[in-house]
Amino acid sequence: MLLAILLILLQTGTTDLQILLTTEFSERRQILLWIAFFASFAVKVPMVPVHIWLPEAHVEAPTAGSVILAGILLKLGTYGFLRFSIPMFPEATLCFTPFIYTLSAIAIIYTSLTTLRQIDLKKIIAYSSVAHMNLVTIGMFSLEHTGNWR
Repeated sequence: MLLAILLILLQTGTTDLQILLTTEFSERRQILLWIAFFASFAVKVPMVPVHIWLPEAHVEAPTAGSVILAGILLKLGTYGFLRFSIPMFPEATLCFTPFIYTLSAIAIIYTSLTTLRQIDLKKIIAYSSVAHMNLVTIGMFSLEHTGNWR
């Protein structure tokens, strides 16, 4: 993502979000930048296959850290999609929406089934958090006006 931000800075001369939201990028450039932003946000959502860190982080963290992780930090990935990727790269977002649907549906099914086999409460919370954040991601990438933040 850092390289994508540097590329945006070199192309536009600014990192001001208000200016970038009105900047038109070519479709090819949007796809490249969208993929770079996606790589960062997918880890934070977390999406399959880059969700592996979450169950272990929950187990190793103290209870207070686990609560902050599940309650706040996991939402940052979806916020990043909503605040940056979707409005800045609209054509690329439309191009990758089926991919996001597929990846999120796989994550929901896989982590929900994995949750059923867990006996550690923190792992149950971790896997169910992955499932519900991917459900949020599917809803967000439906690109429907209902619930739109603007």
